[in-house]
Amino acid sequence: MVLKFSSFRNQLSLTQQRSEKSRTIFTKHSKPDMSSGIWRFIACFFLGLATLAYCFSPDEIEIFQLQQEIKKAYGDEVDFYKFLKLPKLKDSSALEIKKNLKRLSKKYHPDKNKKYRKLYERLNLVSKILSDDSRRKTYDYYLKYGFPNYNFKKGGFYFTRVQPTTWFLILFVYVAAGLIHYVLLKLQNDGNKTRIGRFIRQVKAQDTTNGLGECNLIFKESEVDEGKKILVKMGDVYAVQPDGSEALITVEGIKNPSIRDSCLVKLPVWLWNFTIGRLFQANKSSADENEVKPEQGKRTKRAQSTEAKPKSS
Repeated sequence: MVLKFSSFRNQLSLTQQRSEKSRTIFTKHSKPDMSSGIWRFIACFFLGLATLAYCFSPDEIEIFQLQQEIKKAYGDEVDFYKFLKLPKLKDSSALEIKKNLKRLSKKYHPDKNKKYRKLYERLNLVSKILSDDSRRKTYDYYLKYGFPNYNFKKGGFYFTRVQPTTWFLILFVYVAAGLIHYVLLKLQNDGNKTRIGRFIRQVKAQDTTNGLGECNLIFKESEVDEGKKILVKMGDVYAVQPDGSEALITVEGIKNPSIRDSCLVKLPVWLWNFTIGRLFQANKSSADENEVKPEQGKRTKRAQSTEAKPKSS
């Protein structure tokens, strides 16, 4: 029987059992169990990146607001390129957009007519956005895939359908969280092996037989603890169970975590079993019950026919 230690939280002590007196050796504090902390970290990391996937940058909000103003004032078909009256529309270069703004400024400058003040501001802002390569790519993306709606009660801009980049970000978040979880599992497993190996070495250091006989020790988590019996026999360390059986303490029985142990694999398996897999299990159990009922009916008929037969004299 092999006993696996996951971690030692409190101060440990080994008391060697001798006929004359007892000697106690205290070891250093070990690290706490990381299993709960890992899942908390993964949950917070996943939630944080998912939030980033759905939030908008200040540049995006500025583009959305300006697009809504132009749409409301000039119609649904008017975009930034049509609003500037660019001859080449989307094929216009940044230099051509700046030259076009100068041409429009001569006609719609608020010094000539105060009613052009709002129009002039929009012309300048649209020209700045389209003259900047980064913001222009952002605008072209939303122009192709659709702009979000606005609702004050929902906190601002929102999408009624998921955008392609959102699916990519969700996939990236999921894979990143799974890989981080796998790395943390390996670190935790290596730490457990190190602590158990250190514990075994400390126990063997108290063996007075030098690995050639048996030596009884007591393992304590504190000074007031009754302690557990530890047996060193022929160089191997055993934990003596309450029923008297001996459990070998070793790191060889600890299985290294694989990618299947991470949330990258466990999460979809859990979702499958919780949703669609449950339906398959229900259908399978009902089919098994239907198979059992005809079999029971046949047995009942056989029993009835046997009882109906007249006894021979």
